[in-house]
Amino acid sequence: MLKTKNSLLRTGVSAALLIMVAGCQTPSAIDQSSEQLDLPEQYYFYQNTAVEQAEQESLLTLNYWLAELDNQTIDEMINKAIANNRQLQIRRFELAKAEQQLIISGASDWPELSLNVAQSRSKNIINDNSSINNNAEISLDFSYELDVWGKLSDQQKQSQLNFKIAQANYSQALADLSAEIVAGWYRLAEAQQLLELYAERAQNLKNNLEQIKSSYRLGLNQALDVYLTQNDVSSELARLAEQNQQVTEASRTLQLLLGEYPSAALSSDVQLPSVQISAYAGVPSELISRRHDLNARWYSLLAADAGLAVAHKNRFPRIALTASTGDSSDQLDNLLDGGSLAWSIIGNISQPIFNAGRLEALEEQALLDVKITEQQYLDDVFQAFSDIENGVHRHQTLLSRFDHFQYARENAVAAEKLAFDQYLKGIVDYTTVLESQRRAFDAQTQLIQLKAQLLQNQVALALSLGGYDAEQITNERPSPGSNAVVTNSNAN
Repeated sequence: MLKTKNSLLRTGVSAALLIMVAGCQTPSAIDQSSEQLDLPEQYYFYQNTAVEQAEQESLLTLNYWLAELDNQTIDEMINKAIANNRQLQIRRFELAKAEQQLIISGASDWPELSLNVAQSRSKNIINDNSSINNNAEISLDFSYELDVWGKLSDQQKQSQLNFKIAQANYSQALADLSAEIVAGWYRLAEAQQLLELYAERAQNLKNNLEQIKSSYRLGLNQALDVYLTQNDVSSELARLAEQNQQVTEASRTLQLLLGEYPSAALSSDVQLPSVQISAYAGVPSELISRRHDLNARWYSLLAADAGLAVAHKNRFPRIALTASTGDSSDQLDNLLDGGSLAWSIIGNISQPIFNAGRLEALEEQALLDVKITEQQYLDDVFQAFSDIENGVHRHQTLLSRFDHFQYARENAVAAEKLAFDQYLKGIVDYTTVLESQRRAFDAQTQLIQLKAQLLQNQVALALSLGGYDAEQITNERPSPGSNAVVTNSNAN
C-alpha cells in the first residue's frame, strides 16, 4: 500500500513537472506572414518598362553609384567623415556597449563566487561591567541559478540580438553618412553653379544697362527702358546675395558632416556630372537582406519575441544552489589557522504565488511589444518599397525633363541674344527683350536644378536599395571605440 502511494506521488510530481516544462515553452508571437512576405516578382514600374539585360546586371547600389562617379574628392571626404563624424562615433559607442552586454548576459552560464572578509568590534555593558568583543569572519560564497526553463538562455539570445541591432545600425549609419556626403557635395556644387549663373546674369544686365543708357542719351530709346533694366539689375544683385547665403549654408552643412568647424571655408570647384547611371532596382525579394535598417528592425522584432519568452518564464519557479564555507575568530590573524571550517550547501526553489496579476500583466505587455514592433517592421518594409517605386519613376521623369529643358535652354539663349540685338536696332521693344531674358534665365536655372535633382534622387535611390559595404568604398577604416567586430549580418 505504501509503495502504491509512493508510486502515485512520483507519478503526480512527474506529471506536474512535465506540465510546467511544457507550459514554459513559449511559442513565437511573430506572425508567419511577417517572415514570408507576399511580394511581386518585380517592381511595378518595370512591369510596363523594358529593361535591358545590361541594366539588370547593374543594380543601383551605393557602392556601384560611387564607383561610377569615380570622384577621389568624395572618397577622401567619406574617409574623413568616417573618422571624425560625431553621430557615427555615437553608433560606435552603442556597438561597444551592446558588446559589453553580451559579456554580462553570458555570465549567467557560470556560477558566481565571492570572497567576504569582515571584522567587527563591540562593547557590552552588563550591571556596570563592560566588555570588549572582537569578531573576525571570512567566507567563500558560491551561487548558481539552474536554467531549467531556458529563461537565462532567452536573456542571452535577447542580448545577442541587441548586439546585431547595434551592428546593423552602425552599418546603416555608415551608409547614411556616405550618402549625405555625396548629396552635400553636390548640393554645394549646385549652389555654386547657380551663384556663378546669377553673377554672370547680373554682369550681363549691367552691360545691357550701359548700352541702354548710352542709347537713351542719344535719344534712341525711352527712359522707361532704363528704369526697367535698372530694376532687373537690382533684382539680380539681390538674388545673387541670397544665393551666396545658400552656398555658405551648404558649405557649413558639409563641414559638420566631416566633423569640422562650420567656417564655410569648404568650396566645390566641380561641375555637376552629367553621367547617366542606370536606375535598375533589382527584385523586391532581395531588398530586405540588403537593407541594414530593415535588418535592425527585424532583429528588434526577434529581440522583443525573446523578451516575451523571458516574461513568460518569470512566472515559473527559480531554482538556485548556494554554498558557503568560512571561519570566524576573535582576531583577524587567527582566521584560517588550521581549524575546522564551517560550510553549508543550500538548494532553494522560489515560486511566485500571489502578485496581484503583475507577472501576467508583464507578459501581456511583452506580447504587445512584439505586436507593436512587428507592425513597425512591416511599415518600414513597405515604406522602403514605396520609396524605391517612387525613386525609380522619379528617375525616368527627371531624365525626360532634363532632355526637354536642355533643348529649351539652347533655344532660349539664342532667342535672348537675338532679341537684344533686334532691340538695339529698334526692331522690337524692350518688353520682348525682358521676356526672352526671363525664359533664358529660367531654362538655365532649371537645367542646373534638374541635374542636381537627378543626382540627389540617384543617391537616395541607391541608399534605399541598400547593398552598402564600407570596405568597397574606402580602404581606410578607423578603429572603433572598442574591440567590437563589425560585420554585415543579414536577417534570417
